Amino acid sequence: MKKKYMKILNQDDVMEIYLLLDKLNEIFHDPDRSGDINIIQKFGDTYYPVIHKLYYETVWNSLTIEQRKEILGEDYDHKTHGQYD
Repeated sequence: MKKKYMKILNQDDVMEIYLLLDKLNEIFHDPDRSGDINIIQKFGDTYYPVIHKLYYETVWNSLTIEQRKEILGEDYDHKTHGQYD
């Protein structure tokens, strides 16, 4: 069986990305809110697990091999830098 090296985003992935962006927009659209360390800290505490998953799994696995090489440099190897089954 041939391995795929790029995940296609599904509706759940897109919704999760949208909800994170919506919360970011809510905070950073208002200068008073974006400057409030308590709001920023609460956001980080609440949303870091989502950010981590999206960054290291969802979005990374959706990048093409060429995009991964561009990010990491030409030494990219899917065996050491991840692949999607």
